[in-house]
Amino acid sequence: MFELTRKYEFHAARKLTSLPESHPCSKMHGHTFSVIVKISGNLDESKGWVMDFSDIDDIYHTNVQSLLDHKYLNDIDTLSNPTTEHIVVWIWDKLLPDLNGLTEVTVSESNDSSCTYKGNN
Repeated sequence: MFELTRKYEFHAARKLTSLPESHPCSKMHGHTFSVIVKISGNLDESKGWVMDFSDIDDIYHTNVQSLLDHKYLNDIDTLSNPTTEHIVVWIWDKLLPDLNGLTEVTVSESNDSSCTYKGNN
């Protein structure tokens, strides 16, 4: 069994709506979010790989990047309170139908703050 890792970035603004007004994150602010996608699978002997990284990129860019990059996350219906936890589950849900072997998604909002989601197993 192999594990592939692909890293991405998107830039977006948000405000966390369930916080008191005195909390800095209750106001609109932006992040450069980092996303790590992990896929597990067996080696396809005929091709010499588990999955083409380019195929992973195509799925990510269509299902996630085009919808989040340079957007105000609160405007996305299912992200009205876009905590990092909600964002990572949202990304998982967008990738899962098209990305066979998806095992883990991590979203970082800074160098020292991240959340990892492994599905509801």
